Amino acid sequence: MRCVAFFAFCFFSLTGFAVENPLSIELVSEVTAIQPGKPFYVGLHLEHPRGYHTYWKYTGIVGIPTVMEWKLPKGWKADLIEWPEPERVFMFQIKAQGFHGEKLLPMRITPPKNLQPGKVVKLEGKARWMCCGRNCHPGGKDLSIELPVADGETQRDGRWAKMFEKSRAGVASESSDWAAVASHKDGEITLSIKPVTAEAKAHFPAVKKVAFFTEDGLIDPNKPESLVKGEGEFVLRQTVSEYFHKPLPKQVVGILQTTEGWLPTGKPKSIRISPKLRN
Repeated sequence: MRCVAFFAFCFFSLTGFAVENPLSIELVSEVTAIQPGKPFYVGLHLEHPRGYHTYWKYTGIVGIPTVMEWKLPKGWKADLIEWPEPERVFMFQIKAQGFHGEKLLPMRITPPKNLQPGKVVKLEGKARWMCCGRNCHPGGKDLSIELPVADGETQRDGRWAKMFEKSRAGVASESSDWAAVASHKDGEITLSIKPVTAEAKAHFPAVKKVAFFTEDGLIDPNKPESLVKGEGEFVLRQTVSEYFHKPLPKQVVGILQTTEGWLPTGKPKSIRISPKLRN
C-alpha cells in the first residue's frame, strides 16, 4: 500500500481520533422503479465541502479510492463504478487524482428476470472512502435504497436523471481524432500526442495545456512533468513512480485532459489512451 495513504489511514483509524466526516454521501437511482431483467443505474452522490476532496479509481501515491461493497439479493449483478474524468487534488502538499464539489459515481445494476411486479426491492451495501482537505477522514457508511418492481415501462427520476447523464458523458473513451506514442528511458515516460483528423489538426493551436492521469500507478503525479508544444505535437515527459514495483507494462494507460477540449466544440475534455510502451 502506498506509504502516505497507509499512514493516514492508520492514524485516523487506530488512534480513535474522532472527527465528523465532512463528506455528504447517499445512494440514488436514475429510475423511479425497475423492470425484471432490465439493467438500470444507481450512483453514489458525493458532496464535498469547499476545500475537501475524495479520490479517483487510481489515486496517485496517496489516498484511498471510493468503493461500494454491495450486499445484493441472490441473482443480482452490480458492475464496477463508471468513473467520471478525474481532477487534480492535493493531500496536504502532495498532488493526487480525485474529485471536488458535487459528483455522482454511477454503477449499472442488473436485476434477475424472475422479479415479481408490485414488490419493493431493497438494495444495500457499504460505501468506503477517504475525504481530505486540511486533514484526512477515512469514512464508511451503510447505504440503501428501495425501488418498486414495475409491470411496464418505468420513468427516470427527474431529481437525478441529468446528473447521471453528465456523469456518464464524463467517462473518458478512446479518440480516433488524436494518437499517442509512448516510450520509456531511464525512469521517464515520454508521450507524443498528435492530432490525426482534419478537425483535430485545426483545433491543435487552441490547445494550450495537457494533463495525464495514470490508471495503473505507472506515473507519479506528484513529480514535476515537462510539456512541450512542438510542430504538430505535444511531448509530455513524466516520472515512473517509485511505488510501481511491477515489471514495466506493455501499454501506458490513462486519461489525457485539456481545459480547451480536444475538438473545436470544446469537448471532450478528457480522452483515454493506451499506446504500446516502447523501450
